[in-house]
Amino acid sequence: MQQLYKTKSNRYFVYVKREFETWVDVNDDDLNPKYKLEEVIDEKIIPLSLARAKQFAREVYSDDQTDEETKKQIEKYFPVLSKDRLDREVKYQKKIYLSERANWYLELMLDESKDTNSSSIEKLIIKEFKRLHSEGVFVDDPFPDEEDFPEKEQATK
Repeated sequence: MQQLYKTKSNRYFVYVKREFETWVDVNDDDLNPKYKLEEVIDEKIIPLSLARAKQFAREVYSDDQTDEETKKQIEKYFPVLSKDRLDREVKYQKKIYLSERANWYLELMLDESKDTNSSSIEKLIIKEFKRLHSEGVFVDDPFPDEEDFPEKEQATK
């Protein structure tokens, strides 16, 4: 059995559990050991990089025997594997704290545009991620084919 996990600090690992029969020393005597065939459980935790975690998830996702509930869980953490991709209309609530300086800058930006707090912050996050991705800080872009700001392009057409 292998199970992929993600920690709160965005690290991935696989928990591996194997049960098998093997010969085991049952008397702990190095000079005259006695062996007996017993069932043994081998458990390991193996740290994975994001790329290896994605590869593991892709293999499970593409397996014909994987049920829909498992596929939905995989799509939650690896949206790039989803056939339908994520719905752009789904929004997630995040609580953020801004310094007074950042708050003033945000207010000034909002006065000059038709954006909301959420859309302004979303654009800044996407722009910063794309910049870091282009510098090689992030290897994978989970949405490589997505347009960055489609509403902006629609407005210019």
